[in-house]
Amino acid sequence: MKKFIWIACLIYCLNGFGHIIIGTILEPMVASYGIQYGDGGQLIMNQFLGFLVGVLVAPFLVNVLGRRMTISMALLFFAVSQFVFGSLPDWNILLFIAPFSGAGIGITETIVAALIVGHLKEKKASILILVEVFFGVGALLIPMISAFLISKNIWKVSFSFVACVTTATLLFWFFSSFGEMDPVLKKQAKEIDEDGKKPERKRYTRKQIPILIIGAFFFFMYVGTEMVLPNYLPTILHKTTQLDASTLALSITVFWLAMTIGRMTMTVIVDRIGYTKLFVISCIGQFVGLTIFALSPSIWMSYIAIFFTGLLMGGIFSIGLLIINDASEGHEERTTSLLVALGGLGGAFLPKVVGELIDRYDISVTLWTIVVFGFVLVSLMSVIFYLKNKSHKVQIKTKYSS
Repeated sequence: MKKFIWIACLIYCLNGFGHIIIGTILEPMVASYGIQYGDGGQLIMNQFLGFLVGVLVAPFLVNVLGRRMTISMALLFFAVSQFVFGSLPDWNILLFIAPFSGAGIGITETIVAALIVGHLKEKKASILILVEVFFGVGALLIPMISAFLISKNIWKVSFSFVACVTTATLLFWFFSSFGEMDPVLKKQAKEIDEDGKKPERKRYTRKQIPILIIGAFFFFMYVGTEMVLPNYLPTILHKTTQLDASTLALSITVFWLAMTIGRMTMTVIVDRIGYTKLFVISCIGQFVGLTIFALSPSIWMSYIAIFFTGLLMGGIFSIGLLIINDASEGHEERTTSLLVALGGLGGAFLPKVVGELIDRYDISVTLWTIVVFGFVLVSLMSVIFYLKNKSHKVQIKTKYSS
């Protein structure tokens, strides 16, 4: 089981590489190809669209190929795409191959999370947070590696580095045994009832659907808010302070570092206080942090608020997956796929909204809009727990009445 947990961590680290790498070398890439930044944005968008498709088709691929083969295929997509990127082919080829890179990330992220939620027997919350820690490590490491390679004028090696690590991970995943997880990773035999017919596909119950809908909207808002902060923190601070460019860029590092530290800390405390309490503390804490940031009278207070917000937001994604999947037992792959997909849409849509607000209104409007995002998360969290408690009471009442 430990081997599976560590390969899951490594896969999430690769996902951290994949989500960030194009942005880290966009500047030299634009100069090398003689293109506009909008063209670079199109490349990122193509990868994101591939990510969404990968997330949504993951449950179907698992049914057809099994989990081991599906993840192997996804890692192969990602590795080949990074090798192609590193060879610097024609720009149109990059635009064509980018969705395959995104699909590889989306498939692995969805299936690994669903495996942890649906098939690990203990410490699911701490393990989910741990793999998120490694996602953050990947997102922190690849900019450093790329910065070094850019300084040596060999920036394209960034892609080759990721491709080599992914290939090694693929070989380890494909040929290794993961003990009691091996039967789960194989293609599952089709169920047949007593009459020799294929049983009806499992459907969400009437009690599960409201929680799923609210949970999906929660993930839309959470990932959107998480993407707004690192994308626009330097811009917000530029309009509210007199900081220089290098210090403004430091705000992104402070936020991601805080999220990584928060996740590492939560892997220790989640088993002590329970993931439900930690989820409540995290959701309310991020709202408090965002409010302090909006009201901040000084630069130091702004940076403290950024750090505090990142610290508390670190485990929301992982614990949210677990809480909503708890209410959707038997649908782990489909539920995780839906939540990650809606999160991806939020990550694309809310930054666009905030960008428009910054262009058209005073920066205070943007600040308080972000605070509203935080309040919406707390409100949705409350609705999720209300619906779960209501469903639980109905189950107890039904049990005793029968």
